Amino acid sequence: MKSFNIKKICAEPNRPPYSIKIDEYFETFVYDNILKPFDIIVNTGWKVVLTIMIFKKEADTPEGVSFYEPDVFEEDKLKVFPAAINLEDIYKNDEHIENIVGLYFQIISMFFMSYSEAVSKKYLVDQMNKIDWDYLFSLPYPASAEEQGYVGSR
Repeated sequence: MKSFNIKKICAEPNRPPYSIKIDEYFETFVYDNILKPFDIIVNTGWKVVLTIMIFKKEADTPEGVSFYEPDVFEEDKLKVFPAAINLEDIYKNDEHIENIVGLYFQIISMFFMSYSEAVSKKYLVDQMNKIDWDYLFSLPYPASAEEQGYVGSR
């Protein structure tokens, strides 16, 4: 397991059919552009899993991205940080991949602004320019069920 992983969960019948390669892209992006430069969890033995849960919006659902208390498994040197987004935020227009990438970047930015004093908001905003949109838009959408990589679907 890499030091930083993204896992996505969605039980909705119309879950967004995007490729797990988006998750893998952001795992590498975070490692190369945040973890390595700031020496965060690199070579510590600890692993971080950012769990992105996609839910249908309900009347009492908060707007935007929500974070929950992490689960820490000392014996496994593992921290699991749950984040939730609304399904409707992905489907708000016809730009589903753009919406997903924007939400992932928002989650990652909020995560590091909340849990790392070393990473500034300005630094994260500057990293947005490094996103390889051509690659992300080249990925199949909709992706096959096998290529989506939702937890519990493999």
